Amino acid sequence: MKTFAKWLFPLCGTLLAMGAQAQRRTLIFDNDGSELLLNTYWNEQPLTLWQLDSLVDIQRDTQVGTYAICAGSDFFYYRSQYGRLYGDDLDGQIAHGGNEALYRTLKKSYDNAVRLEKEGTDLIRATLTRARKSGMQTMLTLRMNDLHFTDTAIDCPVAYNEWWAAHPELHTGDPSQGWHSAGAYDFAHKEVRDRKVAVIKEQIARYGALTDVYLVDFMRFFCYFRRGEGAKHADDMTQMMREIRQVIQLEGQKAGHPIKLAVRVAPSIGENMEKGLDIRQWLRENLIDLLSVGIHIRIEPNMPIRQLKADLGNDLHVPLYASTDMVTYQENEPVSEGMMRGFCMHALAQGADGVYLFNYFFNDYNRGRYHTEPGGQTCRVPHPRMLHELGSRETLEGRNKIYWLSDGKREYGLRPNTPLPLCVQPQQQAEVSLFVGDRVDSIRPKELILFYRTRQPASLRLWLNGKKAMKMVPDYVSIYNKGVKLQDGEQQYAVRLPAKALRQGDNVLRIENADTASEVTIKRIELALKYGSADTHGYF
Repeated sequence: MKTFAKWLFPLCGTLLAMGAQAQRRTLIFDNDGSELLLNTYWNEQPLTLWQLDSLVDIQRDTQVGTYAICAGSDFFYYRSQYGRLYGDDLDGQIAHGGNEALYRTLKKSYDNAVRLEKEGTDLIRATLTRARKSGMQTMLTLRMNDLHFTDTAIDCPVAYNEWWAAHPELHTGDPSQGWHSAGAYDFAHKEVRDRKVAVIKEQIARYGALTDVYLVDFMRFFCYFRRGEGAKHADDMTQMMREIRQVIQLEGQKAGHPIKLAVRVAPSIGENMEKGLDIRQWLRENLIDLLSVGIHIRIEPNMPIRQLKADLGNDLHVPLYASTDMVTYQENEPVSEGMMRGFCMHALAQGADGVYLFNYFFNDYNRGRYHTEPGGQTCRVPHPRMLHELGSRETLEGRNKIYWLSDGKREYGLRPNTPLPLCVQPQQQAEVSLFVGDRVDSIRPKELILFYRTRQPASLRLWLNGKKAMKMVPDYVSIYNKGVKLQDGEQQYAVRLPAKALRQGDNVLRIENADTASEVTIKRIELALKYGSADTHGYF
């Protein structure tokens, strides 16, 4: 216990300084149910209620105002009439298949669920109860089309929901949209929509007394119809939302307190409508109380919060949250501390009311693997202290951070808000815009560094807001750990920009290809704001 506390609650001078400030509780912290049930935070030890409580306590007395727990999708963390308990093989009646590794993982989760039952509780009840005792608002979430177990090629029948397996005619059968999308439920079928409403009713009836907000998660996964058929079913999906709203209201009355309804969707009206999600109509009919926007798997660093607010106009009368994720780029690189600060500052400065921390796991930190990358300036392992700064512009000001752009990878029809990859012809120029949320007129960074990656050797001239780049700093590539996962022929560069050129809001980076014969393709662009040493002002 002492060892765990040493890792779980370290305090440093920086954190103490933050603690002196009033905590703005504008973070939603989402805990993945399978992560908790497998007990990855405790190295997959047999799960005890004390351990589970300790994991909820991580968020206590931070900027986390809402603790969210995922209730699954077609797999359940409680005894449901719509499917087996997660990992239950019915005492060996269900074949294990050839995927022994997955079966063992599921079996551990099931054993832990049974262990909690023997203590008189379950994963959801225990975490919601503890969160309320810790002074946090509680949120229960449901993944509307989780695709983790919608492919029989994984060869583990214990992972498949019986109803899903028995009704292939209710699947999209369309593999073109993304990972496992052929096995996604097709919401064109009323049976599918009715089943989801029934599951939500069961969960609210069971946990309504402990739930302040129920979130319908459409981003796991963003696939509800065959390609191109979503918009024509928008009325069907809106009717489903009306039914969910009614269920929430009725069960809230039974629970003795109102339960808010939230959704997690894509960050543009058009992309949602392509999937049959008419968020404008939902707002006009007062069907939802909170709107969270994000993308799938890879974080969207240039989240178009400002544009979405403008597009929704007066129809937006509920809080708007920006949703994170934990990897970036096509190579699935973990988002670093500096990147997470940049994302949150970007979203809050563009008008988001808060940040929804999705899949922000502290597993490696709790296992004692918290460390900086080679070079000593960058950390890619999430640390609980970040919960004291990510929810407020005030606590993010003056902290080292990185603003960057997506490299353009698409999944499930989502279009990243980026000009990358960007091809610049010989002796030609191009411009990209980087939004910076920092109030740089008040606190200006001591150093401004541009990192960029190209698909071939490049000779570029660069200007930021009309001010020419100062000098190349090749050693920064290794110091800031920016040369990872280079593909064949790719080059990574670092250049120092004039800090005085930086401004709050949109910053124009002008790029000129100085080569007289060859085009250059820019794959990554990252802008690092260094306010001080990593020890005192945060790792990048």
